[in-house]
Amino acid sequence: DTATYRCDTDVVTSVVLSSDSDIYPDKPAKVTFRVLGRSYTLTDIVMPAGESQLVWVKWHTPKTPQKVNISVSSSKGNLSDDEVTANVVSLEEKTPPDPTATDRNDGFKTPDVPSTAQCLANSWSVWSAEWIPNWVWHEDWQWHEHKGWESGGEWEDDGEWVDEGEWEYTDNTYRASLSADMSLKPDDKVPTAKGKKMKSGYGVKINLTTNVKSSVKSWTTGAQTAITYFPEFEYKTYWRVLDRVTDGFSASFEFKTNKYSTYGRRVHFTPLWYPDGTYTAYTYLEDVWTPAGMLSANLTDYVTIKGNVYDDWHVGPQMVK
Repeated sequence: DTATYRCDTDVVTSVVLSSDSDIYPDKPAKVTFRVLGRSYTLTDIVMPAGESQLVWVKWHTPKTPQKVNISVSSSKGNLSDDEVTANVVSLEEKTPPDPTATDRNDGFKTPDVPSTAQCLANSWSVWSAEWIPNWVWHEDWQWHEHKGWESGGEWEDDGEWVDEGEWEYTDNTYRASLSADMSLKPDDKVPTAKGKKMKSGYGVKINLTTNVKSSVKSWTTGAQTAITYFPEFEYKTYWRVLDRVTDGFSASFEFKTNKYSTYGRRVHFTPLWYPDGTYTAYTYLEDVWTPAGMLSANLTDYVTIKGNVYDDWHVGPQMVK
């Protein structure tokens, strides 16, 4: 099997373990993943005959693009894959060029906002087992002699209580979910902005907040990657990889510092020619990894464009001496 991951990212790789016979807690299965010279072993795996469950490893990808071969072995049962090829790829930003006063796009029409396939929640299950006792008396009648008795003795039951119980299996469901919010606003340096209204040619700032919930947090990751696309490029050609400013299950993202910003602001500059109306940015949030796969989300927000930056420059008459 193959999987694709981004460089320098926490990921989860899963395969399926099945069994034709009961796997008991007193003789459980263990599954070992070997990744980049390290071994990761899951222990105490149980399941009833004819069933299956996911088994997985959480690991961190290398900082450089490469293929990583992951081998998987199990002490019992059958694996869906005993080897997984992980294609680790780089996440490259296609930085938008610096807008200039002479840029034109007379035939521009506002494009439709894209919508990539997203997954906001998933679930998986893990088997557990509990011993259900069933005490049964096993008879064992024996003749015991007694001197002086007319009968010479008597039959006595020397039996014992035997637990004839059995393992009862439970399919336990675990869940993970992703929620996120994106805010696009005029940058604080825009002198004439009012709320979400601004003139074209100025910069916009972005704030993206996330919340990942999981039944078992150690089995999942927070959001790690966010990529923002812009309408002036028809949501392709150029894009910005957002800077993750806080990590974990409540990770947040902003634009990286713009190298064209005089004040070193975390902004994206809108083009001077952008027509009046709604300017909508689109962000794809991803790399929330769980045993059942990756969670991701489509996010959008907008500012309203009215006029352009030159409207804020007033050229008045000069007094001539």
